Formats: sequence, C-alpha cells, structure tokens
Amino acid sequence: MKAPRSFLLLCLIAALFASLGGAAYARSGVADQRTAQWYPFFEEPCRAYGVPLALALAIARQESGTRPWTINVAGQGYFPATPEEARQIAAKAWAEGRSFDVGIMQINSFWLKKYNIRVEDVLEPRSNIAMGVWILAREIQRYGLTWQAVGAYHTPLARNPERAKRYALNVIRHMREICEASGTPVPDSRP
Repeated sequence: MKAPRSFLLLCLIAALFASLGGAAYARSGVADQRTAQWYPFFEEPCRAYGVPLALALAIARQESGTRPWTINVAGQGYFPATPEEARQIAAKAWAEGRSFDVGIMQINSFWLKKYNIRVEDVLEPRSNIAMGVWILAREIQRYGLTWQAVGAYHTPLARNPERAKRYALNVIRHMREICEASGTPVPDSRP
C-alpha cells in the first residue's frame, strides 16, 4: 500500500527539522518570534511522547499563533494580555456550559472536564504545551503519523473528516514555514 503524500511530507519535514536542533531554530531569524520564545517548552514533552517537534510547533502556530493566553469560546477568539484576563473569560464560559479552547495549544474544555483539570493549570504555558503534545501523541498512536492524526487533534475525524483534512493542510503549511525559516530545504508539499 502506497503512503499518502501528506504522510510522507510530515515524516520528511519532521526528520529534517529534528536534525536542526533547538539552537538552529532559535537563531534562525524566524519572523515568528513567539514561536522561538516558547520553543524550549516543546522539547521535553515532544521527546517524552515521541512527537515530532516541528509538528507540535506547527500546531501551536495554527491553533493560537503561539499566544500563551488565547481563548476561543464557541468560535469567538479572545487574546487577553494576562493570564488573569484569560482565566476570567474561561471561567465565564465554564459557568455557562460553553465549549472553549485555551492557551498556546488550545486545549479544549472537554479535556479539562474529562481529567478534572483546572483552567489555571492549562493557562500556564509549560503545562498547556505538555498537555497539547500528549493529546497529539494519543492521536498519532491511533492513526499513525498521518494527516488524520493531525486533523483529529483539532476535529474528531468521525464528526468532520474534510474539516480535519483542511486543518492538517494548514499545519503542514506552518511546518514548511518553520523549515524554511531555519534554512532547511522543504520538499513539494502538495497533498
């Protein structure tokens, strides 16, 4: 069975980026300095859960633009300047029973309820990143390193496979940008 092009691209970009190491990315002159700022927080959970670092960074860029206190309540984005502002928005959504996503990796309130996690805990960037990488690792275990796993991080495949695929294509675009910013050649990315 032939592997889909998007799967091969994910593997190739992840391997190329892994060979760069953190220092190369941090000094690559990346236009997205927020991603470079949070880079060290991604290294340990990616290593621990076996998730390609470039993939986790690309998801953070797609989800929040790597803004640490971003909140999305039922499709409405908020960009608070402080964790306290973010906590207030999330607390209001929680009290109203609304779905919301929080932080750099946009952890959904579903996970908070399921594992009895406080909003304050996922507003802390290091914890948010670790949990997001853990969720991604679960999807990679389920689907392999494919666009389905990436898409499922955002949208359950059974609910909307086309939306999941569009999301994965956006993440692949971010991975390409990360590789290009670090001076790594990027292969053709057509799915």
